[in-house]
Amino acid sequence: MREKYKLVDTWVREAKAGDQKASELLLHTFRPLMLSMVQKYVYNPAEYEDGMQEAGVVLLETLKAYQFELGVVFPFYLKNRLFHHFVEQAKKNAREKERRCTMEDTNLSAQQERQAVENSMTAREEEAKAARCQKLNRAMRELPPEQKTVLELRYYSGMSVKAIAAMKNAPVSTIEKRRKAGIRRLRKAFGIEP
Repeated sequence: MREKYKLVDTWVREAKAGDQKASELLLHTFRPLMLSMVQKYVYNPAEYEDGMQEAGVVLLETLKAYQFELGVVFPFYLKNRLFHHFVEQAKKNAREKERRCTMEDTNLSAQQERQAVENSMTAREEEAKAARCQKLNRAMRELPPEQKTVLELRYYSGMSVKAIAAMKNAPVSTIEKRRKAGIRRLRKAFGIEP
């Protein structure tokens, strides 16, 4: 699995440098992910092809915006960007549909006000989430390398503590101590622990 991420990282670096072949390889590699996101959020099968085109554009935009320093693997970053793109597109389509409705019904106006309030709350929640993610990334960068590696493998890659210990040729207790120490430091950074 790690080798696949290294290969994807290589393609991402080459594509960011302007290599057309690497961009095409990434588009081909992530086609199943893009198709699953399109099928999940585009409700009309006749519009799947348009959705795939949009997903391809999102992938290319994601390549430009992606930063290796953040410590997030590209496939997860891409999936997150695709999710937000299609959710925003669905919200935009819903707003357009509401605008087309007649304004004869007074309840419709009240419904639109409620929807606007909900949308603004969602936007605030998204901003808060993005701020927390940035804070987490900063805190992760400040961790000692041993703790950072253990946390990334455990929580980003989903490996068990035993698997990490086997990979690092270290005792399980050592890996667990590093994990707990890293979590403790992150909790302090977020003000959860004194």
